[in-house]
Amino acid sequence: MKESVIKGSKSLIAALSLTLALFQIYIACSTSISVIQQRVFHVFMLIAIFGLYQSVDRLQKNKKSLLYFLFITAVAVVSGIYFLMNTGTKAMMQRSVTGASQMDIVFGVILTLLVLDIARRVVGLSLTIIAGIFYLYALLGPYMPDIIAHKGYTVPYITNYLTWTMEGIFGTPIGASVSFVALYIIFGELLEKFGAGKFFIDVAYALTGRMKGGPAEAAVVSSALMGSINGSAVANVVTTGTFTIPLMKKVGYSPTFAGAVEAVASTGGQLLPPVMGAAAFVMSDVTGIPYSRIIIAAIIPGILYYLSLGISVYLEADKVGIKAEPADRLPQIKRVLKEGWYYAIPIVVLIVALLGRGLSANFAAIFAIAVLLVIGTIKSLMQEKKFPLCTIYDALVSAMKNTIPVAMACACAGVVIGIVSMTGIGVKFTSIVFKLSGGNIFAMLFLIMIACIIMGMGLPSTAAYIIAATVGVPSLTQAGIDPLAANMFVFYFAIMSFITPPVALAAYAAAGISSANATKTGVEAFLLGLTGFIIPYIYVYNPAMLMVNSNVGQVLYVMAVTVFAVLLMSVAIMGWLRGKISVPTRIFLFASVAMMFMQTGWVLDLAGIVLGAGTLMMILTRNKHKDSAQADTL
Repeated sequence: MKESVIKGSKSLIAALSLTLALFQIYIACSTSISVIQQRVFHVFMLIAIFGLYQSVDRLQKNKKSLLYFLFITAVAVVSGIYFLMNTGTKAMMQRSVTGASQMDIVFGVILTLLVLDIARRVVGLSLTIIAGIFYLYALLGPYMPDIIAHKGYTVPYITNYLTWTMEGIFGTPIGASVSFVALYIIFGELLEKFGAGKFFIDVAYALTGRMKGGPAEAAVVSSALMGSINGSAVANVVTTGTFTIPLMKKVGYSPTFAGAVEAVASTGGQLLPPVMGAAAFVMSDVTGIPYSRIIIAAIIPGILYYLSLGISVYLEADKVGIKAEPADRLPQIKRVLKEGWYYAIPIVVLIVALLGRGLSANFAAIFAIAVLLVIGTIKSLMQEKKFPLCTIYDALVSAMKNTIPVAMACACAGVVIGIVSMTGIGVKFTSIVFKLSGGNIFAMLFLIMIACIIMGMGLPSTAAYIIAATVGVPSLTQAGIDPLAANMFVFYFAIMSFITPPVALAAYAAAGISSANATKTGVEAFLLGLTGFIIPYIYVYNPAMLMVNSNVGQVLYVMAVTVFAVLLMSVAIMGWLRGKISVPTRIFLFASVAMMFMQTGWVLDLAGIVLGAGTLMMILTRNKHKDSAQADTL
């Protein structure tokens, strides 16, 4: 009896998941269903699927909480039907005049509780606590300190605003999940199921294996490739990390350093085009900036991030004496490309559709998915002599399961955004930042950086960006900073929270694979990623890095100066360049970097470049003499 119930439940999960996956593809090509009803269907279907997954898990483990999750599934179905019936055009217009009914409020409260509880289970307690604090703030406004006080709102008013308008749970964040995120998760799952993950790792290892510290460089490249597509630092760690971390340990890197490299590399995938994870789609939806424009703006910062990590990895390899891998141990790039070159075609199609043809993100995803299905089908027919129905089935079901955390994070973040909009706390936050910074741009950027990292700790990247942008971007734009640069700034540091202690989730996941101390891995990851912390400041002061309102000469100048600064910063942080570097010398390197970005004109830039180059030459000359002296002694 038990086995038949489990089997039936899994079949129902599959049916609902396939229905939702096909629905996501359908609405990308059709506008026959209203926007709010698309979002309602998306949210309640995912809640029902989540309840069924948990019920099967509890039933298999004989846990008593089985009934609770069956109850969640039943409530999701009933509530979903009610919301679908009452979010038609006529019903929405009538509610805007007469207000929400008592039954509307009851189902609205149920939805709010479901979202908060499921977000707690699939995302973590942090986001639910934040949403709960904001909800209490909406209720207790009159009792708050004067600087953040407001008139206060009742539970019915808050519920109506959050659940029966497109300002709260069904607002912009869940809109991005419906329109873009689900499609790109389907794309990523199809790539993985058809074998592209191994191809990307083999390409990375073949290209970098001959370098000093090759396995670590392979981790950097493969995590960049996979991280851009799957959009989750932790997911990237546990997929590519299971291959790269043991390799790094095998060639001589410490478990702590191996875990830290994978954490930093996996985190940066969300900063690198062409996909950049779910948060980039939300940015496009929130700002109205075309997704293709965001991709172009992210190219140089993303490359610089990985350049800084690659330099640090190389210097560490030199410090601990790790040699390049012998050629016979490496996959041959010609063979790897010959066997799997076709995996690159969907990525190329995606990039061309987004940048070359200027298609919207959802249409570009549809084209990429279609091409991938054709390629996967041809491969399966040629190699396995069968149609890959099971592979496609598994990918679609897995994609909907992996959409649950993202969608619930977006829905929960919608609660925060709705209350920020309703109470006007965003405007008050802007005022507070201006007062604390005294109007100084650097101080303002530093304060918002700290706020973004703190608010992003423990949250998925999408929710971290949404909350950080809600409170941080208005302050920056009011100070005269370009909207794209402002959004990229908060986006960058919300992502960096994954490698910033005390809650460095990507580092902790990597520590589990490398069998290292989680805290030490978090600190090491923070130090490895520290060079990257200067990049957002550069593009705020020099929008040419984002290719905003600038000519080719300006872009090339900023790139050249920043590449040199990244090199100096990496050497200063690692404290090594063909030998140990003294603390005073490292201070000179830091000073030269600071001089390049004080924004007082090209004269100070030149002075910083001269100081940095002179210091590097001094280090190399001195360490070369040390090597010669040691060789003579031997």
